[in-house]
Amino acid sequence: MRAFLFVAAAGLSLGLVGVGCGSSDTTPDDDESTGSGAGGNPAGTGGNGSGGGLTGLGQRTISGDITWNVTFDAAAQMSGATDCSYTRRYEGVENTSSPWRCPQCEVVFEATVSMTAGQADCYPQVSPNAPVEEEWIGWGNGVFYRGPLGLRLSDQGTATVAETSLTSSNTVADLEATEIGAGTLDFQVEGTFTIGEQEGDPSHGFDVPETYACGWPKADPAPYQGDYTLAIGQTMPDGVFLDSCGEPVRLHDFAGSYIVIDMSAIDCPPCNQKASEQEAFVQGMLANDGITVQVITLLAPSLQNPLGDTSQQQLQSWISSYSISTPVLADRAWGLSLFSEAIMDAGYPSWALVSPGLQVLDMGTGFGGWDGYRTSILADANN
Repeated sequence: MRAFLFVAAAGLSLGLVGVGCGSSDTTPDDDESTGSGAGGNPAGTGGNGSGGGLTGLGQRTISGDITWNVTFDAAAQMSGATDCSYTRRYEGVENTSSPWRCPQCEVVFEATVSMTAGQADCYPQVSPNAPVEEEWIGWGNGVFYRGPLGLRLSDQGTATVAETSLTSSNTVADLEATEIGAGTLDFQVEGTFTIGEQEGDPSHGFDVPETYACGWPKADPAPYQGDYTLAIGQTMPDGVFLDSCGEPVRLHDFAGSYIVIDMSAIDCPPCNQKASEQEAFVQGMLANDGITVQVITLLAPSLQNPLGDTSQQQLQSWISSYSISTPVLADRAWGLSLFSEAIMDAGYPSWALVSPGLQVLDMGTGFGGWDGYRTSILADANN
């Protein structure tokens, strides 16, 4: 069975279609979709460009407002719409721990958001959903980015950055006025922020230890300087995730072995089937072919909440249930962000087969047995 995830403004809903679980077609948002798409590729290892004028060793902060000015056309006004505006307050702290969320950003902030004006009279004219209370915002190369906690941030207009301030502007025209039932609307969006700094850890604790308590290998390759796009023949993008020992684990530390990156969800039936056969595959490759394979499971808490935090207890339960000896890590939107861009109708499970040199050999969605992985590995090893 294949359960496709339709990720929409209202949240996540499941529709059963019939060999994998879940696909992610669009980006969840709370309101007006005021952007033109995520775009972009190259980035460094943490979105740590200059970003603003502050260069101390602390954690940057951002505080300010974004106002959406809404203008309705004549048809919408005839149906009862009135021009209006609403404002949301952003209070954010720098977060460098997951650069794949905005590869093109120089700096990214995890922000709490509150509606300060227009919630009663304006916002209901443009959205049926409650405003979200957490978002990511950032900027890079003169572009302002914004998005929900989870998937990649999208282009939200211009960003003008000074020493300790940021202004942003965006215009979105001719959107269907769905809440009114007729006509169109335009958004003129303006933001003004103050950039500051405080004591804190920009990586939010995702600093890789010298050795792993769970005993994982540690290749210690050079810091990753590539982009965050999954593509056959290219280097697998790096990432850092928590394991069942509660430690941050780096994907590139498994260089030197064949790797299967497996994006799974706890309540996905094909994911469970795949996990139940995984250890036999891993041990068989070593015993019969003399090849070490690390199956790295990036685990989401559920199909309904693929962007949620997977607890250590859930990780350990997955390991115990299937007697798994290879890493099971809490996915932090790496899987959903990268696979949804690399594979049409990407769902659960999605996977990438990676060489010992960290090159992506193949990728796909669904599970039809482990034999295909063995065939591909042997073909590469014998080249």
